[in-house]
Amino acid sequence: MAYISKGKAITVNGQTWLVNSSKSGLFTKQLTMMIAQIENMLSYHSKVLVIRFDLRLYEYMPNNKLITIFNRRLFKWLTRKYGVSRIGFAWCRERETAKQQHYHYVLLLDGHKVRHPHEILLRIKEVWETQLDGSMYTPENCYYNIQRDDRQSIQDAIWRVSYLAKGRGKGYRDKQAKDYGTSRIKKRDN
Repeated sequence: MAYISKGKAITVNGQTWLVNSSKSGLFTKQLTMMIAQIENMLSYHSKVLVIRFDLRLYEYMPNNKLITIFNRRLFKWLTRKYGVSRIGFAWCRERETAKQQHYHYVLLLDGHKVRHPHEILLRIKEVWETQLDGSMYTPENCYYNIQRDDRQSIQDAIWRVSYLAKGRGKGYRDKQAKDYGTSRIKKRDN
């Protein structure tokens, strides 16, 4: 059974961060993995661009195969376009009142190579809407430029990312499908 916390803060790797646990609480394992990916990206890059968006489907899918296809197509383009050597991400699958699921997604990129998400958001829209027949939504203030030595910039992004781990909307899926996924970037050895 997954643990949901209603606490206002979480400690990951010795660092305590404020989180948005209002209403339904947060799945701590999901949140810990998402924060770890942000920290691990910052161990390689002193600046990281964090982009937040939503991906919607028009019909229910029993698995997350479209996210796998989406990642492959987007990451191939990002590598070719920007020359990034690592791409961090976190997504969660939710289904509440609609019959089909939607995904909340966070993309993490080297902030020295990518400073603004405009062109990336256009590409995401093209891949998800044109190639995979879904719809994309970009919330207001959808990106953060965080810096390794700027705790407030990291805190602001973590507060926003913590929404992905909310308790509400999870678990309505087939057994083989996951509620969330993250990249597996390991922390850089110094």
